[in-house]
Amino acid sequence: MTGFASSLLVRRGTPEWDAVLRATGILALAAIYPAIRWPDVAVLAGFVCLTVFVSGPISMVLPAAFEPMLMVAGRLYHPLLVTLLAVAGNLYMDYVNYHVYGAVMRHPRLEPARSSWVVRKTLVLFQRSPFFAVWLCAWSPIPYWIVSVLAPISRYPMRKYLFATFLGRAPRVWFFATLGLVIPVSTQVLATCTIAAVVTGLVVALHRGPRALLRSGLVAGDRPGAA
Repeated sequence: MTGFASSLLVRRGTPEWDAVLRATGILALAAIYPAIRWPDVAVLAGFVCLTVFVSGPISMVLPAAFEPMLMVAGRLYHPLLVTLLAVAGNLYMDYVNYHVYGAVMRHPRLEPARSSWVVRKTLVLFQRSPFFAVWLCAWSPIPYWIVSVLAPISRYPMRKYLFATFLGRAPRVWFFATLGLVIPVSTQVLATCTIAAVVTGLVVALHRGPRALLRSGLVAGDRPGAA
């Protein structure tokens, strides 16, 4: 028991990263009783967990899972509540992704990927206006995982990265949560689309592996005509 207690006191990584891990654990423990006591809390906690899941590194193979999920949630709860929880889950996972993508892309074995024509040219474009690029990808159809990779590679400041993400994510999430109230599609169809997209993404991710996904997503080729 003493060993277990001691292990809880050991710092994990940097002070900032250690604080995130501890805060996550405390929130998870604090949510246990409310989730058991009140069914709506359990549903919303599950929604946040799904948001975190589809916003993680696997998001590059889940291009159409989050929006149907938001529309379903918007029919069950107030769109502003859905927006608040979804954006919180997004920002949490974007913080994690920043470190994960950065560590992966800085690995020596991915030097060819970092040196490829596609990455070099894309990085130059990103560095011209990084805040605008993050904001644009956060709300537009442009895949957001692109800036999730480029931001840590260029060592763009975390706070600016998350703030730009918030400014783009919040209106986008609110739009889809509200759209669920007016779109003439049944909840069953939306839920089925979400499940199908998640399952497809999982199959692709398990088959190809995380590094293969990064490489295929960023490095379409090493010459201008390969993209």
